[in-house]
Amino acid sequence: MAKVYPYLAFENAKEALGYYEEVFGATNISRLPVSEEQSGMFGLAKENLENTTVHGGFTVLGANLFCSDSFGKEVKPSNQISIMLDSNSEDPAAVADADAFFEKISSSGRVTVTLPFEEQFWGGKMGQFVDEYGISWMIHTQPYSKL
Repeated sequence: MAKVYPYLAFENAKEALGYYEEVFGATNISRLPVSEEQSGMFGLAKENLENTTVHGGFTVLGANLFCSDSFGKEVKPSNQISIMLDSNSEDPAAVADADAFFEKISSSGRVTVTLPFEEQFWGGKMGQFVDEYGISWMIHTQPYSKL
């Protein structure tokens, strides 16, 4: 079975990884700078390569996400897609983690909440926000036994 992983592009992925670590409490932060051998392929000078990111990653609520620098390509936020972090509403620890996460990010002052994290008619909870990079996130819980 294939897995889907969000792969995000940033003008400065190193900076973005710091943001997600600080604001989201992201863990498992990893980052691979562009090597001197790769610099020509990306059109980069060999100075300051330690601040570039050819591949990086982080974990939020157990979900793995990946990222890199955009390497001169324009980065444009889109309302066409959101990243949904889904948790099992039948697992009290997962629900507590989702509640704590939404409280942390919504009180940070560094995201725009577009939907409070509340009970929904289908039996789970959902909330939505947009981060400083224009990325839309959904936090969702649902009973996995009904999937």
